[in-house]
Amino acid sequence: MARVLVTVGMGPWPFDRLVGAVAPLCAAHEVFVQTGTSTVVPPCPHAAFLPLDELRERLAGADVVITHAGNTVRLVQRLGRVPVAVAREAARGEMGNDHQVAYLREEERSGRVLAVWDVADLPAVVAAHSAEQRRLLAERPLPGAVDDQRLVDTLDALCARLVR
Repeated sequence: MARVLVTVGMGPWPFDRLVGAVAPLCAAHEVFVQTGTSTVVPPCPHAAFLPLDELRERLAGADVVITHAGNTVRLVQRLGRVPVAVAREAARGEMGNDHQVAYLREEERSGRVLAVWDVADLPAVVAAHSAEQRRLLAERPLPGAVDDQRLVDTLDALCARLVR
């Protein structure tokens, strides 16, 4: 039994497709779902939003993190793990555009993520997560964090160009 955290982010867009797809996981694993503005109620412990400290604790304690294809992907990767990600799709009314689809396709090609394009596949992806995570961590090292001073210098240079 895996500890699974599902998080759909803090934005105003409901992600009912993902939240609704976790029911089989709730029956087989210890699952907590951060539901955001979704209208679907999962059959396991859940909350609409979490304070940042609690979210970080849950991220650190989870064996598997399932998330939208947003900032949480990088957060999980920076924790040394491989997230499972599902892109919100504009055609389904889950987002105003398909930037998450484009991002997830690129991450799937070159990054450390398990992309799920059909939410019915979530149980199989969770079951295979441990082995897939080992493989991806070995094959695709995550680039190191940007040096703080380099970031400040780059932003200062950019601002200076914009002001001119």
